[in-house]
Amino acid sequence: MNAKRHLDRVHSRAAIAELAADPLEYARLVREELPPPSTPLALADLEARDAVLAQALTHLDELAQRLMRIELDHALADDTSIPAPTRKVFASTVVGYAANLGLLEERARDVAARGRAGDPATIARSVVDAATRTLDLREALCQPVLDLVRELAQSTIADAGKRATDRTLDEMWRTKWSAARRELEALAAVPARIATASWAARLATHPDQLDEPPPEKEVTFADMIELD
Repeated sequence: MNAKRHLDRVHSRAAIAELAADPLEYARLVREELPPPSTPLALADLEARDAVLAQALTHLDELAQRLMRIELDHALADDTSIPAPTRKVFASTVVGYAANLGLLEERARDVAARGRAGDPATIARSVVDAATRTLDLREALCQPVLDLVRELAQSTIADAGKRATDRTLDEMWRTKWSAARRELEALAAVPARIATASWAARLATHPDQLDEPPPEKEVTFADMIELD
């Protein structure tokens, strides 16, 4: 089973519980789908790997929308004050409420009140509870992927640094490798950066820089004797 299919099969609360039982499986499947790197490492390898990892996070945002719809349908099974179109909006925007569930609660309460709910506050609390369950599971699935982003970035910083300081390479390529090194360092520090823009766009944010190679060893008198 590939990573996306692992998520696509979730269409019920029972399936949600099964997914939540092993939140590491998704990241394991993502790792298996990463393109094998060239030998030696190429810039195209880094870009291809980045794209797969970023897409994996996008799929989790898409999953969150589906999870929220399922959770809302369950939580509001006996409610008619929040209509289907509004539930759909709450589901499609749930990730945006991750840092402000209070705003979601306020909006849900207003909708429920306009829909003549007997207890709008309770209905709103049910919506927030559904969002909390959704976002908690999304976070549990996201974190292992972000850990993978950090691990892979850290493991290739040294290679990128070697290419950036390789005197045999054209300066244009050394400059590109320097930007790649700095981007890998940024990902190692903040893995979530991968979701902010494409690899190429993020590389473009790094000013052109030519990394200095390590100084060549000075030839000593003892070395000259050995050469003789």
